Amino acid sequence: MKQNLELQLSEVEMIQAMYPEEGAVVFDDVLILQDVRNYLDKQGAVPAKITFTIKIGWIEQDNPEADDPIMFELYCNLSHEYPNISPELFVRCDILRREEQKDLNIKLAEFVDQLIDLGELCIVPTLEWIQGNLSNYINNSLVQARTSSVKEFVVADGENKLSRLLLYMHHIYSKTKRKVIVEWAEELKLTGFCLPGKPGVVYIEGDEKAVSDYFARLRRLNWKRITSRHREDSFTLERKFTSFQEIAFSAHGGRNYHMDLGQFSQYLQDHGIGEMFQIIFGVDGK
Repeated sequence: MKQNLELQLSEVEMIQAMYPEEGAVVFDDVLILQDVRNYLDKQGAVPAKITFTIKIGWIEQDNPEADDPIMFELYCNLSHEYPNISPELFVRCDILRREEQKDLNIKLAEFVDQLIDLGELCIVPTLEWIQGNLSNYINNSLVQARTSSVKEFVVADGENKLSRLLLYMHHIYSKTKRKVIVEWAEELKLTGFCLPGKPGVVYIEGDEKAVSDYFARLRRLNWKRITSRHREDSFTLERKFTSFQEIAFSAHGGRNYHMDLGQFSQYLQDHGIGEMFQIIFGVDGK
């Protein structure tokens, strides 16, 4: 057991060095590593199992500079027999549907068992495996979402309240987020627009329940800041858009660009919601 604990301690310390950010590695017992060291130095009793959670971001392969990665957690429970037997590992990612998360953990367990059969430590390779495989599960979840609950919201606007919702984000850069923003709106029969960049703006309109569901989904993603700037719910509202699309205007300044506010103000006025400019920026767009 002593040799196993020495290997476990070495692996955990390496993980802490790899992810030094505060909150990236969280132990169930904050004193567990010291207990293990005391035992190895023959100054303490047999320690409890080392259990901890690693919280890190998945980076899109085609967008490595994204500063708002999708977060996932890897829960680790190391028995005293590890690495002679497989540890208990479980990965969780909020954007995944239940079926996708279950399948991901089944495949993860198979991968870990293969490493144990080879006599290898497995947590660091597991993190690399997750980074390499998570994109497939995210994409599958998005495809399934398009066909899941859409029937609930295929109701004429005249039968339910129509809602308008204006969302303000610190920024919208991630290609994955931009994709789901459009796809979820189409799935839920919502109309409006998404303006990516810094800041990011999303305006949606449609069935009251669909709008609430859409906002709930977006809030589950990892944002630096997302706020609801305006919402209306009424039987007398009318849609201002006929579809949902991503829009863009002339800009400058590279990644941290500033949009042409004049063009954006005119766009809002052309669609009959010019007052939204002041709600977003606090100034008159005229």
